[in-house]
Amino acid sequence: MTLLLDALDRTLREPRCAQRWHGLMAIWLESRDPSARQSVLDVLDGPPNDDVSADILRLTFLAGATGQSRFDDTAAVRVLAAEPTDPDRLAAFMAFRWLGALQNQEQRSDFVATLKAGLVPQMAKRLMQSAVQVLPPGFSPRTTHEIRRAAVVVPYVGHQFHTPSMMAVHQCAVLAREGCQVHIFSAQELMPPDASQFRGDGRDLVLPPLDTQAWANILPKGVGMSISDSRYSLPGRWRNLMPLLAKFDPDVVLLVGLYSPLAAALYTVRPMAGISVNTVAPIAPLDVWLTADPDIEHREAWGEMFSPPQPVFHPYRVTRSSQQWRLTRTELELDATTVIWITAGFRLEHEIKGDWANRMLRLLSRHPQVVWLLIGGEGKLPSALSQAAPGSVRSLPTRNDVPAILRCSDVYVNPPRMGGGFSVAEAMAEGLPVVAFADSDGGDKVGDLALPDMNAYLERLAALTENPVLRHDMGDALRRRFVERIDLDASGAALVAACQQAAELAKMRLIELS
Repeated sequence: MTLLLDALDRTLREPRCAQRWHGLMAIWLESRDPSARQSVLDVLDGPPNDDVSADILRLTFLAGATGQSRFDDTAAVRVLAAEPTDPDRLAAFMAFRWLGALQNQEQRSDFVATLKAGLVPQMAKRLMQSAVQVLPPGFSPRTTHEIRRAAVVVPYVGHQFHTPSMMAVHQCAVLAREGCQVHIFSAQELMPPDASQFRGDGRDLVLPPLDTQAWANILPKGVGMSISDSRYSLPGRWRNLMPLLAKFDPDVVLLVGLYSPLAAALYTVRPMAGISVNTVAPIAPLDVWLTADPDIEHREAWGEMFSPPQPVFHPYRVTRSSQQWRLTRTELELDATTVIWITAGFRLEHEIKGDWANRMLRLLSRHPQVVWLLIGGEGKLPSALSQAAPGSVRSLPTRNDVPAILRCSDVYVNPPRMGGGFSVAEAMAEGLPVVAFADSDGGDKVGDLALPDMNAYLERLAALTENPVLRHDMGDALRRRFVERIDLDASGAALVAACQQAAELAKMRLIELS
């Protein structure tokens, strides 16, 4: 008997034990025996197990082993149907699905389809129902036109280099400058406890860790932050935060993120506005959705789980850093004749891959004057670029002087990815030309300059590499677009007006609830 088949037998003797499934996955990944692997699949890819927990582990193991999303989709059905409801398991499945879609899907339409196939909207509705149960008795529905206190709810707060966290803080700063009292609340719902124990494939949720000391030095004056203790279950976190929210007594709730059951529960007692980090509507009940698309329709973005919110054109997302680091090309060990491509992001090892990476390497080989800088994460060179000529691609870990590096660079290169919009906006703020695909966060930032396909993308990048006048003109155009449509510092009055609109729209439903 092979080690793989022995591990399978051991797993099936106790199929509710996640650690045994994880051990099986580790041996599966090491095995080079196709016959043994096929035998494992033949045994496991069969009728459903009557034990729901064991069957979810079986299905998620198969998803990891085969790469076929149908197993994950079936697991989602079983998770949603499982009784009694386990909020931690639901939240874990939502987070795994979201993170996988963000890493693997290159277009917004595919990102949305992946979340829908994983029943993420239905899970969000179920978790909202659980969170509503822990609202304090005295936390009653009310609304007012005057916005004096705003609760900003964030699904996860990491460190100061975590873009969604910084986006929430920047929104707080805008509201505070407009005279609002602002407080951030987060139940850290993207990181439920024991998340890996709900899956059989051994995956774990990896997000930037919370750095409370850094936030103490970064938060705008007068803005507070309440973050749940991650040792608690999700219901425990909600119970601990709800009295703080009731005491703060917000006039409006602003969700900054894709989803938050905590924020969704607050919809039953307060006006709600929402702004997503990505260019999709939040998966939450909202009165107002702050969208960056001027032509968005009033429609159901996520099916029938939540009533469609009122879209309000509000493209402001990024503020230009007030700290102007001094950096020269010499300090980067690059000279004036080098054409610098630059790409930034935390997931570049996952995003730089496949045909795009291969064609980028071929383009790079035709332009020996180019050095491609990759900034973010641990600074590891993506495996897809391992064949690059020595010195032509350099990976740097996350650092806080990215704007200074952008000013030393020539072209911002956005990979085919759903995200990346904030990095693109930062490049625009510094006057860099950008190459980005349409139907993505980065493409939305550059508008009509987004590229429809691979050939157009590579042709634009080659032209920018060879033509400094074209680089200058496009960079100037994108800098103007940043100032006119993206710069968060110009958004104060519009943000308060959107919150007031949410309050007006919420009046009737909150009166009925009270």
